[in-house]
Amino acid sequence: MVSKNRQLNSRGKQMAKGTGVKLTERDIEILKFINDFGFCEMPQLDRRFDLKKPRNYQIINRLVEGGLIHHERVFYGRHGIYRLTNKGARLTDLPPLSRIPLATYTHDITLIEVYLKLRKHHPEAQWISERQLTRDKHADGVGKRGHLSDGILVFPEGKQVAIEVELSLKSKYRLERILKGYGAQFSIKEVRYYCPENIAAYIGSLATKMPFIQVHSLREFLAS
Repeated sequence: MVSKNRQLNSRGKQMAKGTGVKLTERDIEILKFINDFGFCEMPQLDRRFDLKKPRNYQIINRLVEGGLIHHERVFYGRHGIYRLTNKGARLTDLPPLSRIPLATYTHDITLIEVYLKLRKHHPEAQWISERQLTRDKHADGVGKRGHLSDGILVFPEGKQVAIEVELSLKSKYRLERILKGYGAQFSIKEVRYYCPENIAAYIGSLATKMPFIQVHSLREFLAS
């Protein structure tokens, strides 16, 4: 995975020559971060890359003006979102997000918050996003998508931990299928659920005989 990322950085630098925009390695990392999740808000970019005003907007606005990032307002009272243009996505290994999924907006933004906290707790681990998992599954010729986790943490020793952010209550039948499905995935050694307390209690009750399932309070985790 590390070598793949190095190859991508090298490819990104080479391709950047044709964009008409002088890009730094951090610029390319910003593009990759945004496209891994499809979109994000400025506070998340600030925390991921340790940016502060006014430098943060100077960096992002340069990428917007260069035609690499698209900025738009989705909800009144919230930060605007950033997603990649076709031009920007060519510097990453994923296609751009064509539209903002309003139905899962809160979930997707919360997932980025969970990722940022996980990155703080486990700086040694590599993150594989759901968008990357989807791409790889389709590349393998699998027609039916099935269930994919919101992301996977890969630790240096090879341990894979699936990450799930659950904000709404799924049916018992659907949850049990997902949990049993994880039990059959021998590459996944652990599954961590992050959810509100009532949902955490419900999932925990279904996973009492599945020690590899860990259920965490989303509120407490983000506050840690």
